[in-house]
Amino acid sequence: MHEMALVRSLVEVVLDYAKKENATAVREIYLSIGESRDVVEEYMDGLFKFLARGTVAEHADLIMVRIPYTVRCNQCGQIFRLNVFDESTWVCPACKAEKDYTLNTGTEFRIEGIVIDHAETPQAGTGENAGGDEV
Repeated sequence: MHEMALVRSLVEVVLDYAKKENATAVREIYLSIGESRDVVEEYMDGLFKFLARGTVAEHADLIMVRIPYTVRCNQCGQIFRLNVFDESTWVCPACKAEKDYTLNTGTEFRIEGIVIDHAETPQAGTGENAGGDEV
């Protein structure tokens, strides 16, 4: 189950970020996951909850977006979607070159964003904004 290693690294990155930002809670984590990453999203979510328990990220939601395979034709430069199970998609729709392309997307595993809460930090001073940040 390779999800364990991926999620362990994800939790480490998220907690490092949360600590650096003085977060009181991590609400959401946005991920881009390529089609070639053979991960089971339900496992990812469950493992994240398990590995993040007792931390500021224990109640965070993982929001995962799957990125399809796309390739760039080496003949004309056209980028097109490729279905590895359907050979009819292995031909460039623009110039009809067959199986002459370079992988463009589909291998990602990337954190796109982390939504956190901060502790209210009182600010010294006087005036309307004394005592906190205006959001």
